Amino acid sequence: MELQNKKIDGKEESLLKKFFNINLFGVPMLLFLVGAIIIILGISTNSLPKDMVGSIFLIFTCGIVLGKIGDSIPIWKDYLGGGAILAFLVTSYAVYIGLIPTTYVKDVKTLFDSGFLELYISIMICGSLLAIDRKFLAKTVGGFIPMVLIATLTAALGAVIGGLITGVSPKEVILNYALPIMGGGNGAGAIPMSQIWGQVTGKDPKIWYSSAMAILTIANIIAILAGAILNGIGNKKPQLTGNGELIKGAKNAESTKSNFKATFEDGAAGLFITLAFYCLGNLFGKGFFPTIGGVFIHPFAYMVVFVLIASGFNLVPERIRVGAKQVQKFMVGNLFYVLIAGVGIAMVDFGALLKAFNLTTVIISLGAVIGAILGPWITSKIFGFYPIEASIAAGLCHVNRGGSGDLEILGAAKRMNLMAYAQIATRLGGAIILVLAGFLFSLWLK
Repeated sequence: MELQNKKIDGKEESLLKKFFNINLFGVPMLLFLVGAIIIILGISTNSLPKDMVGSIFLIFTCGIVLGKIGDSIPIWKDYLGGGAILAFLVTSYAVYIGLIPTTYVKDVKTLFDSGFLELYISIMICGSLLAIDRKFLAKTVGGFIPMVLIATLTAALGAVIGGLITGVSPKEVILNYALPIMGGGNGAGAIPMSQIWGQVTGKDPKIWYSSAMAILTIANIIAILAGAILNGIGNKKPQLTGNGELIKGAKNAESTKSNFKATFEDGAAGLFITLAFYCLGNLFGKGFFPTIGGVFIHPFAYMVVFVLIASGFNLVPERIRVGAKQVQKFMVGNLFYVLIAGVGIAMVDFGALLKAFNLTTVIISLGAVIGAILGPWITSKIFGFYPIEASIAAGLCHVNRGGSGDLEILGAAKRMNLMAYAQIATRLGGAIILVLAGFLFSLWLK
């Protein structure tokens, strides 16, 4: 009996030791528990700082533990998005049930409104595009834009098929489902589209907008899950994926794969050039040419163009390119789950998500997402792209809710390297849909 008790005690001690040996993205378990206790006591006593420091500490603590758990659960980690999905679902649910008080939710929203998400996306864009070898650049971008157009057509066709199954006319599907799903998100898509709808019909734009956002939210969730499934397929069939590389043959040709090793100064220079490109994009997108031909051009679209030009003409020194890539690797490897937890708190309305679920919306949205996948997948060979990367970047990132949707999909698919292409699909695709919306609203609703 005494020997048996010793064995039990030994097992408990072993489990306890394993538990405390767990490392949460560089943070030892004991240190994390101290941080978690500080968060719990801070929230319960209303003493957690209501500023940027408190907000970052909150999303950091939530993100690293949920990311670790999600990436450790069998099946979930391979086919349901892993830590990325768990982080934003659990945090948004915590807000929904009041576990995270409104005052701290507002603080996290303030953090994101001040450009936290934009900083992350900018780093992803620069790190990705500046790393592409120049000889692949024209081929990559030249093939990707037609693929976005193909995804537009096949996603619309998929939505129409979904409408036929549920008894919704093709005309209504296009106007009220396909357009908001492919419109590039909220600020650059659903809002201006609702204003056009209001001008054409003479009705309150909120009528169309509220429905559009519910539909867009469902499509975004389906697209995130689809991204996770595509990642699982890629793990099973490696010949279908470039593991984050879009174009075949480019994997070993990145300009950053030289013998050049980045220093801290190079990383600082890489961050500087990233911020410069972002501000340049805003200079044109919010200052000089916010619209072209009446079409709103997002600052990120300008940023992508300027980074492509700089990369194509070799205007950025190699050490700064390497530095930008190193900053990108740091953000993806260490801060992604922190950011996605913040998205769940600040940008995902769990209550609205539950209300939006109905069979018709789910089937039509599912049709649009499947169509967005199939078009790029089938034609990827023509352009020399990997089918999984093409379907994720040109397809799924065209049927989501903008920048945060890109982040969620690429996180679930474990393809953050595709952020630059995701922005092309979201911004360019969204601009095309906005023009199309103006034409179709005028044609079918007047």
